[in-house]
Amino acid sequence: MIYETLFVGIDISKLKHDVVIISDNKVRLLKPFIIRENRNSYQYLIDRLQQLKQKYQTKTFYFGMEATADYWKNLYYFLKKQSGDFIVVVINPVKTKAFAKSELRRAKTDPVNAKDIAQYLVEKRPLPSNDRPPILDYIKDLDTQIRMISKQQSMTVNKLRIELGKVAPEIEQNVRKIDGQQILSLLLHYPTAEVIANASIEEFRRIRYGKLQWQLPVCFVTKIKTLAENSISHKSGPGSGFVVQSLVRTIFQCQQEIQLLKETLRTLYEKINSADSLLTSIKGIGRETAIVLEAYFGDVNRFPDAKKVVAYFGMNPTVNQSGKKTKRNSYLEKKGSGIVRHKLYMATLNMIQRKQDPIFEYYQRLVAAGKPKLVAIGAAMRKLLVIMYTILKNQERFNPKK
Repeated sequence: MIYETLFVGIDISKLKHDVVIISDNKVRLLKPFIIRENRNSYQYLIDRLQQLKQKYQTKTFYFGMEATADYWKNLYYFLKKQSGDFIVVVINPVKTKAFAKSELRRAKTDPVNAKDIAQYLVEKRPLPSNDRPPILDYIKDLDTQIRMISKQQSMTVNKLRIELGKVAPEIEQNVRKIDGQQILSLLLHYPTAEVIANASIEEFRRIRYGKLQWQLPVCFVTKIKTLAENSISHKSGPGSGFVVQSLVRTIFQCQQEIQLLKETLRTLYEKINSADSLLTSIKGIGRETAIVLEAYFGDVNRFPDAKKVVAYFGMNPTVNQSGKKTKRNSYLEKKGSGIVRHKLYMATLNMIQRKQDPIFEYYQRLVAAGKPKLVAIGAAMRKLLVIMYTILKNQERFNPKK
């Protein structure tokens, strides 16, 4: 028996991967087996494939795996480094799930999933996955870390407000931006209303903040001292400000780390593009946001038209209707990266608030036509995504007149 092409379905997990190998007529050639996340197991897979190659005179191995978090990447790049008779495809899990349903699959186990992936390869013959510059993935990882630290910072700021309510409630109530450099620098040295009230203006003026080591403004310290002198705080005495100081140090650490990561992000992008991202030509799109969005786009040539990129990021409206019944109104499909949709949402809100065209004009026109505001915002997000795609596709700066 000769099989020129064999299909290898791999169900990806964190610590192990289930493997099923079938022929083009869907005959399973080996009992399903497991490889671990280490080099010896990877080599075991290659050895099994070499045995099949000799036995069936196989010329090509067609691998398929789902894009499960980042767990697939080690095995994917290992296989890509092997001989040229390996075709490796990373499949959207939505597609394999729909395929399994069409096969009326009743059980769902890792070996069954691997078999479904192998059969999907036989029937659909998807194109090999294109490798993207690794730096784009590094940029995405940096952005994920920035968002995680930002969440930690927000939680710490909320805790700081709670603690200030005990040691200096008047300051907590009257300082809107409690994570500002001025108030944090002051609280680091004078964390309670009691010590602030007992300190002199000259002592406050010796405090420095920011990269340029500015002095605290007299009007600012006078306001804070007045609030502290009339405080009703119940927490005072030795040790009462230790928690505030700890929270302030944590916020400073978060701010410094975020700044460092943003600088690293820009440095990485400069390795593949010495100029600023073309997306920054859109007013309302900051430098870091543009870089991250470009990283998620990757090679825009993989999208033949704007409809494909809209569907890829889940920005296309869909309707659930059958006969005379409609379960709900149209809504965004929300497939793909939720991070991209969040960045589009924030950028769209920013452009609407700043009345920046063409997004603001488009939003106003939809609202004037009777569309709910959230629907109009969703449509504006889609329009912004199409504009970004067009800019990257044509490699031209944004021209609002077009």
